[in-house]
Amino acid sequence: MHKLCVVIPMKDPAFSKQRLSPHLPASVRKALAIKLFKKTVMSLNGAFPQWQKLVVTPSLYIADLATSLGCKVIFEQKGSNLNTALAQATEWSMSHGFTHQLILPADIARLDATELTSITSLASGDTSVVIGSAYDGGTNALCTTPPNAIDFAFGKASSYEHHQAAIEKGLKCVTIQPKYLSQDIDHPDDLRHVNDVIVSLIA
Repeated sequence: MHKLCVVIPMKDPAFSKQRLSPHLPASVRKALAIKLFKKTVMSLNGAFPQWQKLVVTPSLYIADLATSLGCKVIFEQKGSNLNTALAQATEWSMSHGFTHQLILPADIARLDATELTSITSLASGDTSVVIGSAYDGGTNALCTTPPNAIDFAFGKASSYEHHQAAIEKGLKCVTIQPKYLSQDIDHPDDLRHVNDVIVSLIA
């Protein structure tokens, strides 16, 4: 699947991981967000160098970092939320001729190449929407063919919302919950997945 664009939304790290504020100081939350972002991009570069990586962000720092890691970058329009920023990225994917798009968050504790291959393989047939569900019902991977197959509904219970959006358009959709891809870092209990990263940041 060479005409695949991987979209990685990344907010300003200074405002990342707000739900962890009772447990981690702002400096550590910021450093954690940056480290997980770098880990995500470097994992993708190592396992899937043929895939285009596109980072959508409001942050100049993240834009520079993403460019140094070989990613294309677009800046979020002022006042964007996650879904409008992803719609903006999707317009870029469509205008550059990509037939498939894979949206991945920047804070997956561990990206597993086998899991990503499984998702993109499912999207290689007649399946227009493949959803990698998070353990809490969110969406930690969304592969769409074409990139604008459905409108985005990231937020609470978004895996269900994305599945319903596909059904309403008469599109074939598959939802899976991969072991590692279901683990993002949003809540205090999730920190157990990145204990080694936290230790390295506060050592």
